[in-house]
Amino acid sequence: MADRIFLREVKLENIKKTLLFYQHSVGNVSCVVWDAALVLAKYLEKRSGQYDTWLKGRKIIELGAGLGCVGIAAACYGGDVILTDLPDVVPQLLKTIDLNRTAWSDRGQVNAAALTWGQNKQNNIETLKIPADIILLSDCVYYEESLDPLIETIKLLSSDATEIILSQEKRDTEKQQEIWKQFLIKFNEVFTVNKVPLNEQDELYASPDIFLLRAHKKSNT
Repeated sequence: MADRIFLREVKLENIKKTLLFYQHSVGNVSCVVWDAALVLAKYLEKRSGQYDTWLKGRKIIELGAGLGCVGIAAACYGGDVILTDLPDVVPQLLKTIDLNRTAWSDRGQVNAAALTWGQNKQNNIETLKIPADIILLSDCVYYEESLDPLIETIKLLSSDATEIILSQEKRDTEKQQEIWKQFLIKFNEVFTVNKVPLNEQDELYASPDIFLLRAHKKSNT
């Protein structure tokens, strides 16, 4: 089947903004606005509606940004956002930034940067304004070999004051469930982790099959 590219809309109702993303009909990673990203973006919308200065001026890093839905949403509520992903994804993120510039330009800031988890010597870390106030990630826990590099990267980018908000869809296969279990064990060794209750999430964009977690680095790590 031939790949088609079309515009996907994501609406932020409480500020009357419509975000646009170039979505592919064929592909695996960095090609679709996945459900976990929508859940997290809509959580940012709801929480920002309750606390309208929550994200204003905060230094925010999105890891594994893909199409950039979560980070762009954060910028629309005043965040100073850097979208990060592998080097070959950055050109797509730059297109996303240009496509949505009018949605966030009078509120926050958005930039994009290459970031390969675990390769700290090669990454231009100083451009990321660390430690971040907030780290966002959605559907980043997928490959077993990336677990340690991902956690190492989160540690590097955060202080014990950094809020980490993670959204992850529950997978059907035993292998993916085991990888998620391993991640949680490793993650809980370094971070204090709490589930976001469904009643604190968006009424429509929430599911028991999508884990939404908030975490902070333990002070002794």
